[in-house]
Amino acid sequence: MLNSLRFLSRPLRRAAAVLLLSLAVSLLLSAALPPSALASGSWLTFTEADVPETPGFLVQEYTGTVTVTFLGDCTLGGEEKTRNSAAGFFRRIEQNGMDWPFRNLLTLTGTDDLTVANLEGVLSDQDLKKVSKKYNFIGPTAYTEILKAGSVECVTLANNHSHDYDTAGYRDTKAALGSAGVAFFGTDCLAVWQNEEGVMIGFLGVSGSLSGNRAKDYQKKAELLHSMGCSAVITVMHAGTEYNYTPDPYQHQIVSQAVRAGSCLVVGHHPHVVHGFNIVDGVPVAYSLGNCVFGGNSRPRDFDCLALRAELRFEDGVLSNIALHFYPLSLSGDSRVNDYSPVFLSGEDAARVLRKMKDSTGYDLGVFEDKEGAVVTVPAP
Repeated sequence: MLNSLRFLSRPLRRAAAVLLLSLAVSLLLSAALPPSALASGSWLTFTEADVPETPGFLVQEYTGTVTVTFLGDCTLGGEEKTRNSAAGFFRRIEQNGMDWPFRNLLTLTGTDDLTVANLEGVLSDQDLKKVSKKYNFIGPTAYTEILKAGSVECVTLANNHSHDYDTAGYRDTKAALGSAGVAFFGTDCLAVWQNEEGVMIGFLGVSGSLSGNRAKDYQKKAELLHSMGCSAVITVMHAGTEYNYTPDPYQHQIVSQAVRAGSCLVVGHHPHVVHGFNIVDGVPVAYSLGNCVFGGNSRPRDFDCLALRAELRFEDGVLSNIALHFYPLSLSGDSRVNDYSPVFLSGEDAARVLRKMKDSTGYDLGVFEDKEGAVVTVPAP
């Protein structure tokens, strides 16, 4: 792991950084899908088979803060039967344009280093056969422009809707994102972000649960990210019981595995409602951010959700602490129906969301301020 390299002398670390960084990055770039053109740094998306077998390397001794915004469930599209619905996502985008969904969140997504959202559905222009299930979500590949307009540089595909149109739909989604320069990761691939100073942050996606071979595969991916030189590894989980306000055993199982694998932060979604925060063996965990731009439902049961801004502080290339800012949101600017454009909450509305969080896990985030959110700072595990 990279943290063990801090015991090398400063001159050695600098010399190794200069010689090895450019070589390792060039090798990784040759194996990766096209990096995002939106991020302040560079993105790599790859599978384990794509990564050359090279030893770990030193990043430059970056001292500073990397700001990452996390958003919950985002369905850019919906069920096919809602394509012509007056209250559906498709009609709303036709009327208001691609910048409509994330327009109110740009004060976060447009001022950070990178934004990561859960893309829950398929992007394809083909006439595909949907798999047999209750809900199947799809939108055209042009909807990648919604992500770009919202300054969303990366999405997780580790969820229960990325294969709604089987393997062909999943393949089309990844191709559309790659063509648009939007990075992604899932249960079958990883993503690494690197800033200009060389510090690297790795992202792991988990959907459903982690046990048996799935747990072994996850641990192997985590080890790979550490061996590549990631100064921080973040696990994004899609798990829990829908519309249940308390974390379930599967979420706790994933968190335990993530802590064991050396994750510095775990961020979740899937229940479609807000869950609370906790610190597990020194690792901060946000169990569920709820929905965000959710085209899958015009009248959701619960409009409350969260945006999370994580400020990762590095000292000489080593993670020292994480400041977490929780921002209560409504998934709609209209309290009666989903208009698919989330807004910030304040006052009693924001306090209501924080009470839900406390009731969920028992952790009290304390004072909320409109510009700073509810803040907790956690030393690096």
